Amino acid sequence: MDRVEVVKEVYRRLKEVFPTPYRPGRTPIEQAVFTVLSQNTTDRNAERCLDNLKKVTGGNLLKLAELPESTLISAIRPCGMFRQKVKGLKALVSKWPEIEERLRELPPEKGIELLTSLPFVGSKTARVILTFAFNKNTFPIDTHCYRVLKRLGIFPENWDKDRISEFMESHFDGEFNRELHYNLIRLGRTICKARNPNCDKCPLRELCLYYRNRKRGEEGAPTPSQP
Repeated sequence: MDRVEVVKEVYRRLKEVFPTPYRPGRTPIEQAVFTVLSQNTTDRNAERCLDNLKKVTGGNLLKLAELPESTLISAIRPCGMFRQKVKGLKALVSKWPEIEERLRELPPEKGIELLTSLPFVGSKTARVILTFAFNKNTFPIDTHCYRVLKRLGIFPENWDKDRISEFMESHFDGEFNRELHYNLIRLGRTICKARNPNCDKCPLRELCLYYRNRKRGEEGAPTPSQP
């Protein structure tokens, strides 16, 4: 199978395992704030910090930009990297009405440019905001997603996250990319873990370079290094 067909087969198999799509159900500003909070921490911590911010702003996250830094740090401390995140959140929220209006109209690549011009917003964070808050066709790649894709061996070793994202965005639509993105995360959290992946229970094992190399190693053949 060529690369596109392999990706389609990965999507199909993961859809069978995770039939319910991920629907965060947040407003655009909630999703944007949550995505910044979620960097380098768990979704549970980010959700807790988002709730804290809703409390200190009286449910109006636009007021976040007006609050003292000490209040915000206290609210988001469980997420870690709180000083950087406060700076990023203040810059994002202070311009949010204009940003939201522009993001609704801009194509994804221009939306990424706009968001990444803000502090503490990289291309992955921008893509998450665009796909889950605005239904744009982007393919974010987090740590779990990248690990699974690297182990599968679908893309060349020298492709970075942005190049993989661009390939996915040029070959598949937004719904496909949203579902595959999060289902790869689900697989990475439950089966394809960083340490001791449970390959025998993985629905993708017949498609996976890491699994094939691992089996060769068990049979006594040399195994190339894998992430």
